[in-house]
Amino acid sequence: MTLLTDPQQDLSPPKPIPTHKGHWLWGGTFDFQKRPADFVLEGHERYGDVFKTRVLTGYSYFIRDPEIVNAINVTHAKHIYKPKVVKQMWKPFLGNGLVPNDGESWRRQHKLIMPGFHKMRVDAYAPTMAEYTRDMVAAWKDGEQRDFRKEMVELTLRVVAKTLFDTDLANDSETIHDAIQDISEALIDHAQMPLPVPRWWPTERNKRTVRALDAMDDVIRRLVEARRSEGEDRGDLMSQVVFAADEQGHMSEKQMRDELMTLVFAGHETTAHTLTWAWYLLAKNRDKLAKAQREIDEKIGKRPIGVDDLKELPYLEMCLKESLRRLPAVWIFAREAQTDLRLGGHHFPKGAILAISPLATGRNPKYFHNPDEYRPERWTRDFERQLPRGAYVPFAMGPRVCLGKQFAMMEMRIVLGTLIQNVDVNILEGFEPDFLPELSLNPGAKGMQMRVRFRDGAPVRVGETPSERPTPGIHAA
Repeated sequence: MTLLTDPQQDLSPPKPIPTHKGHWLWGGTFDFQKRPADFVLEGHERYGDVFKTRVLTGYSYFIRDPEIVNAINVTHAKHIYKPKVVKQMWKPFLGNGLVPNDGESWRRQHKLIMPGFHKMRVDAYAPTMAEYTRDMVAAWKDGEQRDFRKEMVELTLRVVAKTLFDTDLANDSETIHDAIQDISEALIDHAQMPLPVPRWWPTERNKRTVRALDAMDDVIRRLVEARRSEGEDRGDLMSQVVFAADEQGHMSEKQMRDELMTLVFAGHETTAHTLTWAWYLLAKNRDKLAKAQREIDEKIGKRPIGVDDLKELPYLEMCLKESLRRLPAVWIFAREAQTDLRLGGHHFPKGAILAISPLATGRNPKYFHNPDEYRPERWTRDFERQLPRGAYVPFAMGPRVCLGKQFAMMEMRIVLGTLIQNVDVNILEGFEPDFLPELSLNPGAKGMQMRVRFRDGAPVRVGETPSERPTPGIHAA
């Protein structure tokens, strides 16, 4: 079976797809593994909007053509699943949660969980996001050095704990922090090794991973049992998972665990890294920072930023959209063709891995003038209207668009706006982060080093002495 984007193309031969040949035996496998982001960016620069390379025994296709990106994610989404290799990577950790799931099972789970992301529920989380950000900043000391990436990981974990479980997880904060760190490292190792070490092999890494999974499972089990015994919908995401039902009944115990584990992982790391890169880009572009500061000072003043204020802060949103274009945390995602496809005049065989990099699509000079320039002003309504569908996909698109997109955009605007309101956005003089394209694009072990400098009249400092300032509930190990 062959699907066509244009039935008239059936009579014409398919367009050739340039090939990165690589090694005679393993093709581009290790070229991609050693320098994944550079491989993709340089490949598109050299070969164009579509190219392929052999990875082990099959071909992977790298695509940034908006028409084909849209066809993969929207038009023919039901014929294109998550790659089997990706499912195998996630399964030991997230089971059959929404991220690795597919088909009818995915559709059922998506339908059950989706009401938890209704705008009214999401909007109700805004005061918590603002409060926790102010708590974090109020605990800082003027002049001290901080790793901004670490601060964001802790903050977003605290936010997701409250909004997901309606708890501060004070007694479990260190357990959860350590477990998530160990699991994330194991996932990165698994993703970067063509032949990963089997999970049953008694390496120290595998032992830590098993302990971390057991610890997370124990926390989730206790929280689910407590919520069930209460029998109360608190308006958080866990209530939706625990109490949601359809004609087949409630989720199974295992499915609840898988979905809650997925929400924890999906709900904080990519948000933390997006905020980290937004901070970095504003620190490097002081004129844009000054413009964002003026907007917040004029529209918000000293009061906390609320959800109704966000529509009055268009430039803040432009800054985040431009950061997501320039340095997207989710820098690549992939799909697998379940049948032969003909998209944009190209032939993609059944089983082909279709890789889409938001990092590459966002740097396509056909649609983004001077793509290496950080220019939030480009994000006008007219610009967005003329941008082809599929040219900008930081949250993917179509049926599998990130379920938490609105949640994340609200959180990031509130957090970044509160930071701009209170402190100078900077990185240490002479410091440059690494750019590691792992599960998410991150600054690596160096972090994002900054110097705390409170702005004159910072709201978190007005009327406070250091002893009165609150301390965040989660600290890094």
